[in-house]
This record gives sequence, structure tokens and C-alpha cells, in this order.
Amino acid sequence: MKVQLEVLSGARAGRVAVFSQETIAIGRHPSSDLQFDPRKDLEVSTHHATIVREGTRWLIKDRDSLNGVLLNGHAIAAKTPLDDTDQIRLGADGPAIEFRLVPDSVPDGIRPSTVSRSGRSTGTPTRVASDKSGAPDPASRMTKRIEAEVGRQTRKLRALTGVLVVLLLAVIAAFVYDAVRQRRLRESEIASLQARTDSILQVAGDAVQALQGQVAGLAAALQTSQGDVSQLKADLAAARRSGSAEEVRRLRRQLLDASQALVYQQAAAYVDYGSIVEANQSAVAMMWVEFEVGEVYVGTAFALRSDGYMATSRHVVAGEAGDRAASRIAVKFADSYQVYQARVVAISREADVAVVKVDIPGGVPTVRGLNMRADTLQQGAPVAIVGFPLGPDLPMTASAAGRTIARTSFSAGSISKTLPEILQIDGYGAEGSSGSPIFDQSGEVIGVVFGAEEGSYGRMVVGAPVEHLVRLLESIGV
Repeated sequence: MKVQLEVLSGARAGRVAVFSQETIAIGRHPSSDLQFDPRKDLEVSTHHATIVREGTRWLIKDRDSLNGVLLNGHAIAAKTPLDDTDQIRLGADGPAIEFRLVPDSVPDGIRPSTVSRSGRSTGTPTRVASDKSGAPDPASRMTKRIEAEVGRQTRKLRALTGVLVVLLLAVIAAFVYDAVRQRRLRESEIASLQARTDSILQVAGDAVQALQGQVAGLAAALQTSQGDVSQLKADLAAARRSGSAEEVRRLRRQLLDASQALVYQQAAAYVDYGSIVEANQSAVAMMWVEFEVGEVYVGTAFALRSDGYMATSRHVVAGEAGDRAASRIAVKFADSYQVYQARVVAISREADVAVVKVDIPGGVPTVRGLNMRADTLQQGAPVAIVGFPLGPDLPMTASAAGRTIARTSFSAGSISKTLPEILQIDGYGAEGSSGSPIFDQSGEVIGVVFGAEEGSYGRMVVGAPVEHLVRLLESIGV
């Protein structure tokens, strides 16, 4: 059986896609098998979800999307089995998809939806019986009493009808008044939103100029976000002219979200990254780890104390499972060509962090400090990453003696999510290598990079919060 996915709502509602492959990627990224509109379906993350086949079952997995995945109205937290006709929603207010299993004879591909509807109405004539009776004598007293009673009851009914009509008119008038008031309030809110958007777009333009070439990735992200906000603003104005209330509500929500994302990027643009790098990069070192002869891994470490205690990622010095022992470890500090031997001192069992030690006469330069204040790690807060993302493959500088001098790389970003075990960064430059320090806007360390989200091309970096590193240092009395 093949999988058929029909988009039920969103900018691309009506599309029907049939797949024979065993892994189906869903998101706004162009590489997605089922791609949503990157400008309009903003509830959908770049890489939102994946449908996979395991044995005879199909399952859906949330790829750490921003708004989550709902299956038949219930949010999922892990791989969840799918049944024929299940409905998948990408975010609580995002597009809906219907999952179907179809015969292998159905061709693969994406095509418009074809829904056949038929109906008929049947009926049989209804025979209405009628009676005819002769009228009583007009002079009859009984008839007169009946006519009098009917007249009295009719007057009461007319009076009651008049009262009901007045009440109905009053209710209609109140409803119309409230509708007009609500419409004016919405128009006022939309006008305010558009004015705020204009201001944000202006500031964003200034922010791009303020970067002065510091972070090309951030400048490009700002310009892309400016285009998204401008397009949503134009779409909102068009929806207001067409009178589509539902479309106005949807676009208004998307414009608010896109504007907030642009504000976060603007905040990142005005950070003095030069000062952060200048104050800390001399404490950052490239690290080589050899497990067996010829099996060498490269990562990043940074000095916490002048007596040579350094932080890095656990998997760099102990393997993915954290149970390997390195035969040799060497470090080379930034702007230096000298290589020093190092050794593992402590490995965390609760997070991907470790401590190594290098013994250098006279001590080593250290990072500015560690930020343990959780209240400063707000969503959208700007950060910087300094490290060696490609190890020795990065362009380096050769000294007069022909020895290579280590040169760090720098990237900027902002906090997109904070969890007890994970610090998630939306990056605007090259991804940081494992073991690289994550700095806040004051130049203090808030986390240690241990990886990047699969398929994000380095744009979504994950790290261990600095609290885990502090607890590891305390466990060894440092």
C-alpha cells in the first residue's frame, strides 16, 4: 500500500500527494516531500514532521517543530502509529492533512484534489384533506359569542406580537451596534499592527546597515524576514478589501509572529559581537582526540580557569555513548601554533559536557565568565558562538616557520527554546562545532554546543545549558 496525503486547510489546501517511499518529510523547506507555502503557512516549521514506515506500520514523528504535531486533535510527543483516515494538524492553528492508504496501482505525485459530490431529492405528493361545512345561521347567538371571543383573543395576540416585534428590533439594533463596534475595534487593531510593522521594517533596514559586515548570515536573515513581513502586510490589506474575516484573522496572526521574529533578529543585529570575540576567543582552542591509531576526531574546547581546566562536549572525548577512552588528546589555542597535551578530568552523565585539563607553565587565558542567571535566557535573546566548526579544514594562517596558526570562526543567533537539558539556538551563520562556547550579549558563557538539528544546515544549533557544566566542576571540587 502507498501513502496518500491530502492537504485539508492552509495556503495549499486541496493538494493530494501519493508516495511510495518509506520516509516522507513534511515542512516549509524546499527539500520537503510535502512542502507548505514558506510565506503563508507560518505555523509550519522548516522541518516540521516525518512520516516513516516501520515494518507494516506507518508512524509520524515531530521533528522538534515550534508548534508541535496533533493527531486527531491530540498532541504527540513521540513516534505515533497512523491509521487510515487519520487527521494530522501541524500546530494547533496550522494546516490539516488527511492520511490515507491507497493501492500500489495509484501513481506517485502531487495533483489537485478531485472530490465528487452527488445528491438527489425525492418526494411524494402530499394530499391535503379538506372539509367543507356549512356556516351556521348568522343570527345565531352562539356564533356571535364565538366571534366576540375570537376578536378579544386576536387583540391580545396583536398586542403581544407588537411587544415581540419591538423587542426583536431592539435586539437587532444592539447586535448591529456591537458588530459595528467590534469591526471598528478590529480595524483599529489592524491599523495599529500595520503602523507597528512599518516601524519594525524601518528599524530592520537600519539594523542591516548597522551590521557593517559582521555577520553576513544575519544580514541575509534580516532581509528575508523583511520580505516576509512586507508580503504578509500586503496580503492582509488585500484580505481586508475582499471582506474575508477568516483570512484576515489568519494573516493577522501570521503577521504578528513574523514581526516578532524580525524583532528578535534586530536585537541580535545590534549586539557588539566584536567585543565578545575579542574578550573570549583567546580562551578557545581546537582539540584533537585519538581513540585508536588513525581514528581522530576534532572538536572545540574553552578554558574556564587559568590553571588549565577546560570545557568541551562529552561525545568528543568519550564517544557517542560516553564510554570510550581516548588514547591521546591535544589542544591548540586560538591565534597560536603551539600544541599541548591534555587529559580528561570529568565526564557528565546527565548532559553532553566534559572537563579536560592542560598543563601550561604560566597558565592559560580564560573566558569572561559563566552566566547562571536563568532570567536572562529569554526567547529571542541574542547569542554568539566562537569555535572551530570545520576543524583544520577551515582557512588558517601559516607562521614564518611554516606551522599553522589556529583561527576561530564566529556565528550569531538568538535563543529559540530553553529546556532543562537543551538550549536551542536559531543561528544566522556557520554552525558551531561540538564543544564551542555559547555567549550571551554580555560575553558570558550560557551553554556548550553539542550538535545541530538534522536537516537545518547548521541554522538550528543545540547546546547543554551551563548549569550542567557548573555541577560537573563542583563534583570534582573545582
